[in-house]
Amino acid sequence: MTIATAPQRRRTRAETDLEQAFEAMASALPGDIGPRAGAFARFAAEGLPHRRVEAYHFTDLRSLMVSAPPPAPRPSAKTRVSADVFAAVDAARAVFVDGWFMADLSDLSGLGEGVSVTSIAAALATGDEVLAALGARLDADVTAESDPLVGLATTFYGDGLVVRVAPGAVAARPLEIRHLSSGASVSAFVRHAVEVGAGASLQVIESHQSPNDLEFHAHTLTELTLAEGATVAWTDRQKEGDQAARFSSLALSLGKKAVLDHSVITLGAKLARTQIFARLGEACDLTTRGATLIADRAHADATLFVTHVGPNAVSRELYKSAIDGEAKSVFQGKIRVEKTAQGTDGRMGAHAVLLSPRAEAMAKPELEIFADDVACAHGATVAEIDDTLKFYLMSRGIPAAETERLLIRAFLGEVTDAIAHEGVREAIEAELDGWIDGRVAR
Repeated sequence: MTIATAPQRRRTRAETDLEQAFEAMASALPGDIGPRAGAFARFAAEGLPHRRVEAYHFTDLRSLMVSAPPPAPRPSAKTRVSADVFAAVDAARAVFVDGWFMADLSDLSGLGEGVSVTSIAAALATGDEVLAALGARLDADVTAESDPLVGLATTFYGDGLVVRVAPGAVAARPLEIRHLSSGASVSAFVRHAVEVGAGASLQVIESHQSPNDLEFHAHTLTELTLAEGATVAWTDRQKEGDQAARFSSLALSLGKKAVLDHSVITLGAKLARTQIFARLGEACDLTTRGATLIADRAHADATLFVTHVGPNAVSRELYKSAIDGEAKSVFQGKIRVEKTAQGTDGRMGAHAVLLSPRAEAMAKPELEIFADDVACAHGATVAEIDDTLKFYLMSRGIPAAETERLLIRAFLGEVTDAIAHEGVREAIEAELDGWIDGRVAR
């Protein structure tokens, strides 16, 4: 299948790689090829976004994404599984390798009555009706539907999870979704569809990991729908390798009085972008927070589009970054309040601490309000470690390295302390401590 591209613009190597990959594998992709072809046609028309595209002004993928490894085939040999940072957490586990669900490495037992989990590849093979709804949620949000990373994930995904929680059901234990690499230089495309029924409850722990010195691209698209009164806690932790690129898109739809508590921890990848597209209904509650720790020449981007469409909803966004070396941190967030969303309460904050004179942090929080009765605010700060606080601690006999460790942990603590599950919180804090200790030791 040949995709028309704009002749007047010279394509980058990565764009050419992606076009050739689609032409080679279009007929072999599972499910209806129509939506995939449409998504790729939209991507091909514009190509990778660049700094003149407002949503990607600080993350110029046309320059940063030099090439695109081929989409991964299903692994044929058993993969050596790395240690699980959440091993101490009593959870059901779905393991993906290079973007493919591995039943032999997974254990989905014990989730309880009313909770079903299956792979998207299996659902496509059986014509599962939930897949007919895939894309309809994205189409409701023009920003998400037109996003190039969403388009690539929609085009190339081969597997993922379909998770359903029946109305009133409560998952008996968390569901961990582990994304691993086989060690091959490939692109992994995963798509998850998660539906949580009215009054139901679910906790998800998502984890991404790949080795250093490997060009590995991880694309994840998750569509999460909460019905009236549903409650979800979701923790997303990524520690990709130092040559990896990780692109994560989360499309949220929150019904009346639904509650989502979301945390994202970024500890790795040469290039990372986490983006959230959220639509909030009546009297729902969204909290999303992030902690980013990057060094060397890593580039990490957190971009949020939060749209209030129902009245009396609450949204809280808090993202913090600790940046060392020549790394760059980006935060972009927009809260949009429609005319129908009277009584909205929205707060957005982005804060960064620079641990090196060569580190950079960019922040662009925005409000777009069309309603009259709202309480919304945003703020951003970028600073170095406070010398006064450092001197105060050192004057009490605390060594300089330990002083920096304490101050960085205290800065990030507002994010990590809010993770409700004790085992998940302790595992995340241990990783943050390891990163900080390694940084102080250098």
